[in-house]
Amino acid sequence: MTRDPITETEPLDVTIVGAGPCGLAVAIAVQERGLSHAIVDRGCITESLTHYPSYMTFFSTAELLEIGGVPFTIPEPKPTRRDALAYYRQVVAHHGIEVRQYEEVTGIEEEAAGFTLHTRTRDGRGGRIASRAVVIATGGFGEPNRLGFEADGPHDRVFHYYKEPYPFFDQDVIVVGGGNSAVEAALDMYRNGVRVRMVHFAGTLDRGVKPWVRPDIENRIANGEIPMHWESRVARLGPGTATVVDQEGSGDETGSRRPLTTGSWQ
Repeated sequence: MTRDPITETEPLDVTIVGAGPCGLAVAIAVQERGLSHAIVDRGCITESLTHYPSYMTFFSTAELLEIGGVPFTIPEPKPTRRDALAYYRQVVAHHGIEVRQYEEVTGIEEEAAGFTLHTRTRDGRGGRIASRAVVIATGGFGEPNRLGFEADGPHDRVFHYYKEPYPFFDQDVIVVGGGNSAVEAALDMYRNGVRVRMVHFAGTLDRGVKPWVRPDIENRIANGEIPMHWESRVARLGPGTATVVDQEGSGDETGSRRPLTTGSWQ
């Protein structure tokens, strides 16, 4: 059932923008204090988790991900993406939190007595919320790091969220980045029949790469199984090719012997 956008005649005490774990935790705290509130999200509950790799396991333990006094009980020491998605929906049901899903905040205006938030549902209907306070809990996952040339037009060969390797089997893929997500995506694709290489603006892997993953990727790079372009960036895409340039501007058009599909993951 599609709900109407919020249009409040009396100001709410608090409006929370974002229904991820932090936004839900704020909603629980506000609710426990008897304050009137609304929580809105342009996507679903914990939208960012739905974009995580399908078989991801969290580095944190279940206890560290708990909110609202609801136990996160699982048989394994570390929860999976699926565990977390189920848990946070259990939290919403347990506390009776009403989340306005698929309602985007398009603007916030400061008023003498607080704020007015303008919203829009995914079918284009608008709403307004008057609120004495606003909590922004949108996180950074919805704003990926983009390649410099993407503003020039649509690039259906560029992906900002990695879920699984199977669509890329027997294809050439570039992973842009040197952090933990980039490393895990590259290794996952390498083990599933993808010809993968990496491009990183720095000269070393990021410090946040998990310690049990680092030796694996370092060995793959050292053996040439996953070629790494250090201190480089993807400058442009051509027909079946990607041009990689180093920080000083010299270029290397990879994929000249066979088509290269470019991927970018945050």
